[in-house]
Amino acid sequence: MPFAHGTPKPLRSGRVKGTPNKATKSAREAFQFAFDRAGGAAGLAEWALKHRDEFYRLYARLIPIEHQGEGGGPIAVTIVHRQLE
Repeated sequence: MPFAHGTPKPLRSGRVKGTPNKATKSAREAFQFAFDRAGGAAGLAEWALKHRDEFYRLYARLIPIEHQGEGGGPIAVTIVHRQLE
């Protein structure tokens, strides 16, 4: 039922923040099933030895892109200028 013009939207409509949608959950479950059927960690290690380039390409995607400085704060950057003589 649509809301009348000017009526505020109720709080907490939709999915709770951080809850994956059904498609994402189903895809993760399917990959977990396939991973287990392919031998789990031992099967992955065996495949990785045969396909090192592809393995490292996939592994690099798992590294977090977001970086933090000490104590979870911003990254401190120091710029040093040198004068050439």
